[in-house]
Amino acid sequence: MLARFGLRLSLATLVAASLVGAPASADPALMAGRPSGARTGTAGNVKVPWGSGVARFVPGHVVVVWKEGTPRRATRLLNARLGTRTITPMAGLNVDIVGVGSGTSVSAAIRRYLRSPLVRSAEPDRIATVSAPPVNDPLFTQQWALNNTGQSHELTDQGVPGATSKRRGAADADVDAPDAWAQTTGSAVVAVIDTGVDIDHPDLTHTMWVNPGEIPNNGIDDDHNGHIDDVNGWDFVGNDADPSPTGPSIDNSHGTHVAGIIAAEQGNHEGISGVCPQCTIMALRVGTAASITLGNELKAINYAINKHANVINLSLGDPVWSKAERAAIARAGKAGILVVVAAGNSSMDNDIQFYEHPKGRPPSWAPSYPASYTLKNILAVAASNDRDQYGYFSQCQGVYPLWQCGFTSWGHDSVDVAAPGVDIMSTVAVGRGPAAHPDDIVWDGTSMAAPMVAGIAGLVGSKHPRWTPVQIKNAIMHSVNHPPSLKLYDAWGPQAGVGKKVLTGHFTRTQGRVNAFRALSGSPTNATPLTDGNIDGAKIFTSPHVGHLSWPADANDVYKRKLRKGIRYQVILHGPSGSDMDLWVWRPGTTEIFQFTSGCFVKRGACPALQAVSGGRTADEKVTFKAPKTGVFYIQVNGWYSGGRYTLTIQKV
Repeated sequence: MLARFGLRLSLATLVAASLVGAPASADPALMAGRPSGARTGTAGNVKVPWGSGVARFVPGHVVVVWKEGTPRRATRLLNARLGTRTITPMAGLNVDIVGVGSGTSVSAAIRRYLRSPLVRSAEPDRIATVSAPPVNDPLFTQQWALNNTGQSHELTDQGVPGATSKRRGAADADVDAPDAWAQTTGSAVVAVIDTGVDIDHPDLTHTMWVNPGEIPNNGIDDDHNGHIDDVNGWDFVGNDADPSPTGPSIDNSHGTHVAGIIAAEQGNHEGISGVCPQCTIMALRVGTAASITLGNELKAINYAINKHANVINLSLGDPVWSKAERAAIARAGKAGILVVVAAGNSSMDNDIQFYEHPKGRPPSWAPSYPASYTLKNILAVAASNDRDQYGYFSQCQGVYPLWQCGFTSWGHDSVDVAAPGVDIMSTVAVGRGPAAHPDDIVWDGTSMAAPMVAGIAGLVGSKHPRWTPVQIKNAIMHSVNHPPSLKLYDAWGPQAGVGKKVLTGHFTRTQGRVNAFRALSGSPTNATPLTDGNIDGAKIFTSPHVGHLSWPADANDVYKRKLRKGIRYQVILHGPSGSDMDLWVWRPGTTEIFQFTSGCFVKRGACPALQAVSGGRTADEKVTFKAPKTGVFYIQVNGWYSGGRYTLTIQKV
């Protein structure tokens, strides 16, 4: 995601969570809902998804995931019986994108699909936004992220009045790319699922992936994959073989910028060098900067799987937890693909629920998906800068307090590493950049940090071709640098209760910045041990229980307990004075905490959150509920930017 800075001094206007703002869905049925008994946080921010207004959906579309082995004839019959039409069938994923008739709401269609034994899941089609050898490339000295000697470099133009346009970084605050290139310049195939890639860009045209099963321009689907002449990838928006971006907005060069960071050609006397200059880019266009639909994203992931990509880069994010998206990424992992994801530009902790939608501004949210799925083959990335600090807008220095300018999201359990994502020079659609270098531009965002890591993954995978995607991820995580300067500026600090000061602590799993050279010899052993901070590591709950939270390194404790249908229970949390703790009860079958599916954003929609309570800035909370079924329920204690010792009890009432 590309980060942008607002010009008003009001904090609410200083952080943008997505590439651009866009209007909400036109479907009146897709309104915010909440589980019964839930209470929201204090005025000025929303700590629950319902009523936040941050989710968007394609009007009239439903994403239907069929159960494995369901005959195609049966799916067609069910669609016909429910009065829907198949817009995009995806047999390889057992997924259909269906259109709902004018007389039926999306929420009603979803309920009807979910009653069928043929259906595994159904959800709205949500909209995400968009996360050595000699080098003679003329702009290489601007690429401090690859080789930082403390040189002067350009800053992203965020429109800050009176701001400087250049600054010097700290020597060696980089990924040591030239040292890595002495060992390998890569050979991996990296799929860029984004706004498209300018395949005619002089720094990219020779690094584009070429489909070995397709004969160019013969008008025939030679490899029988349903796409004619898909030589370099596919445009899933225009449904054609040219994955280049369209439209006048420079924001639609987002995918081209991402591709250049990964694999811009090296040594061609042109522009920049990619971090993995001999990697190739599989270009998969799935939308514009304003709109990337779930349906197109799923099709692109399926394409990358079928065409044997080694790495997928997803520089996008959304507040909606999607069963279909999670399943597609998991399937990519089983196919040997590492998926590198931008953590988000909300300046929020993805281990904590937090929603902001200031009037007239793009929304901000945490957690962000797909970065926050607990899948082993996802590598989630925060942004760092040229001085080994967590990302803030460089032009703010000397003009605004730096805490107002922080943009990178983070999360000790949900974000793995930091990587350079501030003032990153890379490619744009030809001629769209500034006069000094019209084919390249400097941008900020975790969208720039993620491809830095995707390129490093390409280097590691090229050196260790037998490694699994998880082993590549482990090597990258085990080999990070731990600069003491890696501290955080939180743009929502006053609202979150942590103030305006620079923050220290463990803000990612590694609390480190990636290093390409060290990653080539990094350990492939497990770097993500199970914790009790999510459903998969939940501990058995015996009442009463005494626990302890310590934000930011330990923001959540999750417990599990079998409850009986029809019995009323009361869960009581008693925490320390001055702390803010929230209490959540999740239904049986919940996969992850903060599993805010589309139903959580829909009036009367099904939501895995059975009960939630956030009674302002207090650590004393209580929920009462009747168990809707017999099963294992999950009880979550969340330290909302705070911590301390607490007691948790459960009783029948």
